Amino acid sequence: MNTALAQRYQEIEVIKNRFIQKAAALSDEQLNKTPSNGGWSAGQVLYHCGFAEDGIIQIIQRNLSKNKVQLKSDFMSVLKNKLLVLLLKSPLKFKAPKVVSSVPEHVRYDDMKKYYEKNSMEFQKILNDLPESLEDKFIFKHPILGLFNIHQTLNFSKEHLLHHERQLDALL
Repeated sequence: MNTALAQRYQEIEVIKNRFIQKAAALSDEQLNKTPSNGGWSAGQVLYHCGFAEDGIIQIIQRNLSKNKVQLKSDFMSVLKNKLLVLLLKSPLKFKAPKVVSSVPEHVRYDDMKKYYEKNSMEFQKILNDLPESLEDKFIFKHPILGLFNIHQTLNFSKEHLLHHERQLDALL
């Protein structure tokens, strides 16, 4: 695996581990308590983040298996990725894209921990097996802002988690 990819994914792993540690301290009731102002419980935030990462993994795997990773990323994708990162860093609230907005009523900590571990193993396998020649090619399509290469995808993943970590911290 490319050193830069390994470092970027390690940053994601650190955030995911913080999520799991924070959730470990909660009772089942606390994990699933819906805030008084509506919105997602801490468990639902954890689920959404795991589900979004799983979706990214599945899209990348599908694109690689169908040899759809051919177009080289361009300046517009760089701008879109930067815009997405700025939006995620802002205090603004957004509705999750429809494809990742459905969350279960009740989430179990043990299930979430296993889900995160499964995602980590699968993402690391993708990164380990990804040929260097594909690193600048479009590999993932964000539901709103379009195509990203693997570096931009990891950047989005990290910022998405940080965005939801602020939400999780507010709930706790």
